[in-house]
Amino acid sequence: MTEDRPVRRVMVVDDHPVVRDGIRAMLAGQPGIEVVGSAGSGEEAIEKAGELKPDVILMDIRIPGMSGIEATRRIKEQFPQVAVIVLTMYDSETYVVEALRAGAAGYLVKDSSRELLCSAIEAVVSGGAMVQAGLLRRAISAGPPKGVETKSGALAERLTPREMEVLRLVAQGKDNREICQHLFLAEVTVKKHVQSIMAKLGVSDRTNAALAAIRMGLVE
Repeated sequence: MTEDRPVRRVMVVDDHPVVRDGIRAMLAGQPGIEVVGSAGSGEEAIEKAGELKPDVILMDIRIPGMSGIEATRRIKEQFPQVAVIVLTMYDSETYVVEALRAGAAGYLVKDSSRELLCSAIEAVVSGGAMVQAGLLRRAISAGPPKGVETKSGALAERLTPREMEVLRLVAQGKDNREICQHLFLAEVTVKKHVQSIMAKLGVSDRTNAALAAIRMGLVE
């Protein structure tokens, strides 16, 4: 006998009713997922986030009133427990970086499969992150977008200067051996630094550590 899966409450934000209905139809009947409402603008998204108390918001970028990125920032300030996945037609590395810095836990393009979208919802509710690999690699290689401040913020305060160096190299895609060569450290020392970084940031793998580095402005 299997345990019932907890129901993930999802809200859809998009200015096109046909798109909202399409996403609702895509998720209809999926085990453990319930679409509890939708919004067509940034202001409405913030208001309904307070009313509906969703676990996850699927957020478009180009919406009336304010961008989906700004709406994400404000929602995360007011309702930090809500996970936001940016779901958009734009596969721009600049948008990926800006969305992650605004507090989004995921970034997917609208032609993503139902399976990937459902996996993303489950991942972000569980405290993880979901960014399509190709987009993440491009975002990291592109560096921070112009005009975006790169202050480290509260996350960086948890790390030592050496851990910050290691995290920057992790975000650049270097493995432990390459980090050893770059910093002239023993491999066991680098491994301990990586483990400490993941523990302090509350992440379970290097991909999520790289996402944290993007949010902290460490990608150069």
